[in-house]
Amino acid sequence: MSGDFERELTKRIWTDDAFAARVERDPVEALKSMGVEVPSGVTVKVVVQRRDTIYFTIPPAREPRAPTPTAPLNQFDLWSSAGLFVWVVPVAAKFKLLALRNAARTEDRS
Repeated sequence: MSGDFERELTKRIWTDDAFAARVERDPVEALKSMGVEVPSGVTVKVVVQRRDTIYFTIPPAREPRAPTPTAPLNQFDLWSSAGLFVWVVPVAAKFKLLALRNAARTEDRS
């Protein structure tokens, strides 16, 4: 891997239709095939954008059967990488995202 996880993932999706379908269907296994281990306890959903589609990402209001929150709801971070890739991640999971990105960038798979 070149060290730029987002660029490598985007390039692979753009050039390999089978991989693009796989990464939407089973992102953990698709990323593993690239040498990227998803940290335990993290769910990954990869959405390959379509030119004719508008996307809404709605955070959950609260955990199932939890009382109505009194504090601000579900903080999310929005990150962009090289103008190609957008991460939408709950604040509570951002350190796991950083670990995933760091592992992809620092491990030489050649």
